[in-house]
Amino acid sequence: MQSVLWYIDDQGPDPWVQAALDVTRAVEGHLSCLHVSSLNSFKISDAYGGMAAKHRFIVEAQKRGEKIRMQIRERLDKENVSWDFNHIEGDPVNAITRESALRDIAILGRPPGNSDKNRSTTFFGDLLSHIRTPTLLQPHDFIGINLMDPAIICWNGSIESANALRSSLPLIKIASEVHIVSIDEDKGTEIPPDAACKYLASHGVDPQLQLLSSRSSHPSDILISTAQNLQAGVMVAGAFGRSRTHEYIFGGVTRNLLRSCPLPLLLVP
Repeated sequence: MQSVLWYIDDQGPDPWVQAALDVTRAVEGHLSCLHVSSLNSFKISDAYGGMAAKHRFIVEAQKRGEKIRMQIRERLDKENVSWDFNHIEGDPVNAITRESALRDIAILGRPPGNSDKNRSTTFFGDLLSHIRTPTLLQPHDFIGINLMDPAIICWNGSIESANALRSSLPLIKIASEVHIVSIDEDKGTEIPPDAACKYLASHGVDPQLQLLSSRSSHPSDILISTAQNLQAGVMVAGAFGRSRTHEYIFGGVTRNLLRSCPLPLLLVP
């Protein structure tokens, strides 16, 4: 895991630049900075639309892209990391999905707000339906990421959780402790938690298994409180273990973690 993609929106690099630097340094990798200007972020008043409006959008987008590039350069030139910058005009979900296809991990900042009406929740849901690269979501008020802190693996016995475990192994091996958290509502699923422990052990990782009850709380609340009690630095989970429709209607774990996880969340589609 050496190729890191960092998505930057029109708000600029702060406060997520430190997380991008921390991950890149931890894997001794290269940081590719991606800025995407979306038409939705521009206020274009043209009664007839057409080429004039499109031209104004391109001009303004290029100005914003150059401004972001200068901000990135001012910060990263001081950091002794390998990096590059790419500006794209278009749809952010399509751009991130395409640009991450040959990257090992994508990093995105998660803005404040945990309501279902929050645009960022919809955006991340759409992105995770398309992207096939492990994606780290960094909360706006969580500065940086210490991958040597304990890591939490959310385990429900699904193929998605097994894929998340395998794909995140390079980061998990950096952690001082690894905790596999399985909640009893998932008993009888495809892959038992003991199998996850054996897999990690075969890679030189000695995990701790926690089997918890979900009778009094929603599984996502249990995962978050466990991570906080252990002072975890990152939480790892498979994305959308059920169908997108089922996740939305029944309040799935992935959806709730997208809304309210207070620490860096690594989701693997």
